Amino acid sequence: MNQRWLELREELFFRTAPAGFAAACHSLRRRLGAQYASGSAAARAETAALVADLCLDTQSYLPRWHLQCPGQDGAVTDATLAAEAAAFRSLLGEWGAAVELARVAAGEALLQRSNFLRLTRKADAGRLATRWGYDYADGIAPAMRRGALLVTTNPPLVNMIRKEQPARWEPVREELRRDHPGADRDRLAALFAMRVVLENCRVLRPVYEASGGRYGYVNLQVNPHLACDAAAMARDIEWLHGLLRERLGGTPNVVFKVPGTKAALDTVRRVTAQGIGVTITLGFSVDQHVAFAEAIDSGTAPVSFLVMMNGRLDDPIRDELAALGVANAADLAKWASTAVVRRSYDLVYRQGVARRSALLIASLRGPWNVDAAITHDAAPVFITSFPDKTEEYDAQQREIVSRIDEPIDAFTLAGLNRSALFRQAYEPGAIGVDGFDTYHPVVVTLKAFTAAWDELAGWLA
Repeated sequence: MNQRWLELREELFFRTAPAGFAAACHSLRRRLGAQYASGSAAARAETAALVADLCLDTQSYLPRWHLQCPGQDGAVTDATLAAEAAAFRSLLGEWGAAVELARVAAGEALLQRSNFLRLTRKADAGRLATRWGYDYADGIAPAMRRGALLVTTNPPLVNMIRKEQPARWEPVREELRRDHPGADRDRLAALFAMRVVLENCRVLRPVYEASGGRYGYVNLQVNPHLACDAAAMARDIEWLHGLLRERLGGTPNVVFKVPGTKAALDTVRRVTAQGIGVTITLGFSVDQHVAFAEAIDSGTAPVSFLVMMNGRLDDPIRDELAALGVANAADLAKWASTAVVRRSYDLVYRQGVARRSALLIASLRGPWNVDAAITHDAAPVFITSFPDKTEEYDAQQREIVSRIDEPIDAFTLAGLNRSALFRQAYEPGAIGVDGFDTYHPVVVTLKAFTAAWDELAGWLA
C-alpha cells in the first residue's frame, strides 16, 4: 500500500475545501512535476504511479464524500473533476509514462462499467438502499473508487494476507514479539489481527468522519476459541476497543465480529450496552437473525450487522440435496440463502422493526447473491464481496434493481424443503437458541475459523 498516495488522497479529496480543489490540484501537480524532474528512475516511476492513482481517484466515487457532498454550498462540479483528471493524464503524457497511462485507461474503463458503482449511486439517489464493501483484509483503497465503504476480516482472511505479503507482515510479527515478550500465541494473534484491521481503519477513517460515523467500518473478529465463552469474548472486545481508541485518537471505526452462538447473545448485550458495535458472524438462520437483532437493539451501539453467510449455507444444502438424489441440487441450492435473507429481512426489519442493525450478505458464490439482496426499502442491506467476486459482478452489464420483494416460486421452495438444513435455517423456531451451537454450518465454519487462527498463532509464536 502506497502510504504517500493515501495521504495525498485524503488531503485532496477529504481535507480540501471544495472552492480550493482546482487550485490544490494545480499546486500538487507542480510539486510532483518538480519531484519527477529531479528524481532517479525509481523515484520517477513512483511519482508517475502516484499521479495515475490520483487521476483515477478524481474520476471515481471518492469526491462524493466531501467535494460533492449533497446540499453543500460550492460543491465541485463534474466538469471541474473531468478537467483536473485530464490535467493529471496530460502530465503523464508529458512524461511519456506509457505504463501508467495504460493503467489509467483500464481503471477508467472499469469505473465506467462498474455495477457496484452504479449500485452505490442509485443508493445515493434514494432509489435503492443497498451498500457494499470488501470481504478481504487488504485492497479497500482502490475498491473505494467504486463506492466500497466497509471491510470484513476473519481469521482465514488475515492469515491469507500475511502469507501473500511476507515482506510486509513479517516485520510486524517481529515487532509484536519484541514489544509483547510475555504474550501467549492467542494474544499475539489478536494483536496481529488488530494491526491488519488498524491499517484498514486508517484508510476508511475519512469516510467514517465524512459520514458522521454511519459508514467506514472495519470488522475485527474475536478469537474463535472463545465462541462459547461470553465473558471472555466481551473482555477481548473491550481490550481491543481500548487499544484501537488509543491508536486512532477517538472512537474506533470498528465493529467486532462475534459468532452466532448461544453464549454470544450475552456478549452482545454487554458490549453494545457500552456503545460498541458488533457483527454477528456464523449467521445462517432466521432464528439467529431474530435473536441477535433483539440483543443488539437492547444496547446503544449506533452500527451493527447480522451476517448471512450465503455460500457457506448453500454449499452444504447443495450436497444434502445431491445425496438425496435431487437432480437439480446445485441450481436449487443457489436459492437457499436468498430465501433466508428475504424471510429474515421481513421478520427483523419490516415486522420486528429492528433499528440498530442491518443485514450483511457475505460468502458470495456468484452475482446472483448480490442481485438477490438489493433492496429499495427503508432498511438497508449491506454486501461484502471477495476480490474475485467483485470483478465477476463488474465484468458485464447488469440490471441493478430491487429484488428483495420477489417471492421464491413454489417449485423451488418445495425442492429446498427436502433439505433438513434448509428447513432449520428458514423456518422460525426450527433451531432455537439452544440449537445455535450445533447447527451444522456453524460447526463447520467455526472449525475452519479456528484452524486458520491456530495456523496464524503458530506462525506468530
